[in-house]
Amino acid sequence: MGAVRISRYFLVIAWLFLLTSCPYAPSSEHKVYTHSLLPGSGSRIASHMGSGEYHDASALLIEDPGFALRSRIDLINASDISIDVQYFIWQNDPTGILVIEKLLQAADRGVRVRALVDDLQMQGLVSRLSVLHAHPNIDIRIFNPFSMRMRFPLELFRVAEFAIDGNRLNHRMHNKLLVADNQLAILGGRNIGDDYFGFSQQRNFIDTDILLFGNIVEKLSSGFDSYWNSRWAYPVDEMAQIAMRKDDLQMLRKRIDLRLSDYPQLVAMINDFSFDHTFDMLHEGFEILEAATVIDDPSVRWFDRPDEIAAELTKIATNVQREVLIVSPYFVPTANMFEIAKILINRGVKISVVTNSLASNDMVIAHSAYARYRESIIAAGVDLYEMRGDPLFAENDIAEDISLHSKYIIFDDDIVFIGSMNLDPRSLYLNTELGVVLRSPDLANALRSSFYTLIHPDNCWKVSSTGAGLSWTSSAGTLDEEPAESNWQQIRSLLYRMLPVSNQL
Repeated sequence: MGAVRISRYFLVIAWLFLLTSCPYAPSSEHKVYTHSLLPGSGSRIASHMGSGEYHDASALLIEDPGFALRSRIDLINASDISIDVQYFIWQNDPTGILVIEKLLQAADRGVRVRALVDDLQMQGLVSRLSVLHAHPNIDIRIFNPFSMRMRFPLELFRVAEFAIDGNRLNHRMHNKLLVADNQLAILGGRNIGDDYFGFSQQRNFIDTDILLFGNIVEKLSSGFDSYWNSRWAYPVDEMAQIAMRKDDLQMLRKRIDLRLSDYPQLVAMINDFSFDHTFDMLHEGFEILEAATVIDDPSVRWFDRPDEIAAELTKIATNVQREVLIVSPYFVPTANMFEIAKILINRGVKISVVTNSLASNDMVIAHSAYARYRESIIAAGVDLYEMRGDPLFAENDIAEDISLHSKYIIFDDDIVFIGSMNLDPRSLYLNTELGVVLRSPDLANALRSSFYTLIHPDNCWKVSSTGAGLSWTSSAGTLDEEPAESNWQQIRSLLYRMLPVSNQL
């Protein structure tokens, strides 16, 4: 009984602490403003790509999860000047630790490393990042941090702070970007972690990235700078925390080595791969005729909605003549989307959308918001597909669950958008996002081929209206209720549909 009473007192004190001092971001009066470094003509990347061809643009499509990891490691290993990384999620697992090790090795050889990570899923990792931040060539910042920090998980505090200061904390940085020597960049849907690189036994996210070379990389670096120097980015060493154990850099190196020694297959896969191969593939990649970045402004006020990408995609969509192919793992259409779809379909444009089924969705609450609109989507004339929970192309996958995570749109025969944005209100108006619009008939054709592989009946359900409801058809047959992993998953989805939170998903 005494322990219960002490726990109650502790929670009351913590709650009062939150009320009096925590619902506001910490000050960052001593933050140093830095900017991307100029690409060097004598760097290894320049020697591989040809410094005289820097104005030419090319792209390499990255769909294989193993290559997605290797290509990031290749860029880090090849860098001589600078590495800038920006991610929504950085998991504390073997691949996440491996990437940290490679960044640490790059810093040891004199490369400037800047890492910006969103704080939503950083619970318990800040003290370790503070150790890395102590390296003279590593600078780490956290985007829109929570005020209460602890090494051990205590979600109650975060829930309480979110309830008090939700308008600020709802503004998350969903961007994913890695820039090497201001000459090469990888962006797309993948975060850093086992789930995104095919190394997890729990879940594999089917995803799409792109490796870019050309003048557009400097524009991406400029976009990174705008986030890095914004009021939302806080140096990790300024953030208060209660740590159970203090590390130093030498101890952290030993812990990294010890952790990775348990995964020799992962380490061997990286060590056996030469970055020359990645650059050779990029040389033979897709020619980009025109390229533009679409990057949300990070410096919006708490009640503003960053919508730069939404506005840009609306402008492109209104000029489409033949076809729009959309891949979005979380799909919650807005009134503006329905209006655009109506205009395009009325003039003969075919619109096809692929998203997750309930069985493949890792976010049941997001699926429930989408499910409210399914009949309206089909009634509007959109061809709607949902990825199966057992897609054939992933039949040899080690993961228990497979989820779609790619985010791209193909407009007609030559325009492609690829980036971090889902087509839902959260991505459009609450989170910040990053992407590129590329004009490349060859790239569009390659992504179109991937799209049609994805919607094959062995991989996807075609969702149709029967008049009396909906049906799902694939090579597995036809269902009159949506495919799910379990009855409990279906019940959860039905319960979530009663919540009025579609604009938050």
